[in-house]
Amino acid sequence: MLHGLSTSVRALGKNPGFALVAMAVLALGIGANTAIFSVLDAVLIRPLPFRDPDRLVVVWERNVPRDRRTNVASPANFLAWRDQQQTFTDLAAVTLPLTANLTGAGDPEELRAELVTSSLFPLLGVNAAEGRTFLPEEDAPGAEPVVLISHRLWERRFGADPSLVGRAITLGGRARAVVGVMPAGFHVFDQTIDLWVPIGFDAAARQASGRYLFVLGRLKPGVDVAAAQAGMDTITTRLAREFPDRDAGWASNVVPLHQQLVGAIRPALLVLVGAVGFVLLIACANVANLLLARATTRRRELAVRAALGAGRGHLVRLLLGESLVLAGLGGAA
Repeated sequence: MLHGLSTSVRALGKNPGFALVAMAVLALGIGANTAIFSVLDAVLIRPLPFRDPDRLVVVWERNVPRDRRTNVASPANFLAWRDQQQTFTDLAAVTLPLTANLTGAGDPEELRAELVTSSLFPLLGVNAAEGRTFLPEEDAPGAEPVVLISHRLWERRFGADPSLVGRAITLGGRARAVVGVMPAGFHVFDQTIDLWVPIGFDAAARQASGRYLFVLGRLKPGVDVAAAQAGMDTITTRLAREFPDRDAGWASNVVPLHQQLVGAIRPALLVLVGAVGFVLLIACANVANLLLARATTRRRELAVRAALGAGRGHLVRLLLGESLVLAGLGGAA
């Protein structure tokens, strides 16, 4: 086989035009498939970077009259869900993105932030890369002001200084102690978030009807999405009866987190995969036709080889070697 490969390289070297065209055709087909599969793997195949991600769900409020199935939740309903639910190990809340002004450490800068419950990070199974995440007592009204920062901000603004953990930074004119730095690339819904701050619900939050919370839950062992939905339906029906001014016409919608994050782009990605698959098939067909056309000009060479004692296996190895060389060069290109 090694002898056949070296012979194939010499044969292709005598016809560089053919070799370059075949390599270019294969490179386009293989490159397109590699690129699209890389996206498909990252988005659809590779599991989310959380502990047991298949157990994570998003709990939306559903506006029944308007048929809006993915509405953010109110603090009052989130707290009621957390108190009454029996199908989740825990629930966590994340606000819609906010802005916070960082001052006192170089030029002032407007950063994107989220208010979160302290249960978010244990629920996701994510620890800080430096320091720690929030303690339950820090997620309460009047608690010591603390903050978690993104790995990106830590590197860009603070030079990845490990001593930053435990020091205070000024956000919106208020000093907050940095308790930790999150791992590189960590995010839930928004990749641009720089800061996380405890939300600290007070007593008034149980009456707040404004809706601005993303709610995440982790299913208990043995509980599936349908059972969780049934449990949430019981709770929301009760709340609509007890608080008609706030919750009449509202229900819940439990959606697996992975489905929520990739559901909208899944059809488009699968169509792209099918399209580039056909591109590769066309490329292979074109190269096969080129090889067939070239084979007609090599009849005398192959006949001479056969007359000198080359068997059918030898000739097959010779032609297969050329195909392997072309495929390897096309893949590398």
